[in-house]
Amino acid sequence: MKAAAPRIRTIDLGYEQMMIFDDGRGDRVRVLYGATWLTREGDGEDTVLRPGAERALGNGRTLIAALEPTRLQVVDGVSQRRPLLRTLTQRMWRWARRLQVGPMAPGAAA
Repeated sequence: MKAAAPRIRTIDLGYEQMMIFDDGRGDRVRVLYGATWLTREGDGEDTVLRPGAERALGNGRTLIAALEPTRLQVVDGVSQRRPLLRTLTQRMWRWARRLQVGPMAPGAAA
């Protein structure tokens, strides 16, 4: 099966204009020109991205603010994401392995 090609969106932001990404898991942002301030939920470090810089968006909320007129690209990580059914199946098996299967050991409290 052939992997889907990543989708690339080009976005222009004016001075002090902001964008919020709620769940950018697998997605990346790349600055073509200008400068942005990027902060990710749960990440203690903020980042200033200049032309040519690239950064992963992360699992939680990410805020990007333009420090000057900026053009950036958002590269979807769709081809890197696991299909939902496979992810759920793997989680189910991990959960099932934690359960006691079979009779309880003699002397164990119920």
